Amino acid sequence: MRILVVDDEPLAREIVIRHLAAETDVEIAGEAANGLEALEQIAALEPDAVFLDIEMPGLNGFEVVASLTRAPWIVFVTAFDEYAIRAFEAHAVDYLLKPVQADRVARCVARLRTFIGAP
Repeated sequence: MRILVVDDEPLAREIVIRHLAAETDVEIAGEAANGLEALEQIAALEPDAVFLDIEMPGLNGFEVVASLTRAPWIVFVTAFDEYAIRAFEAHAVDYLLKPVQADRVARCVARLRTFIGAP
């Protein structure tokens, strides 16, 4: 499963990537630091899923999703719980709160496998 990690905070991206690296069937397709980069990377890399921050400069996570004609599976990653309902209305697969924990990422990846059809 190919995953793009999008967050304007380098440390937050690093933590998510470190947790994802523990999953043997996950490949980090790329990283982006803002919404515009996210759109470019999604178009260029065609990841299976995107771990997407909500509050970023330029386009926020919801604006990124709204700009996509064919969206990969979306997992919102944010420090704010008040966006959860809106995230699921935007068809998010999951919603992770920062600081992201390894066990929570593992459960999220297991859920993604059912959506993607991976073993």
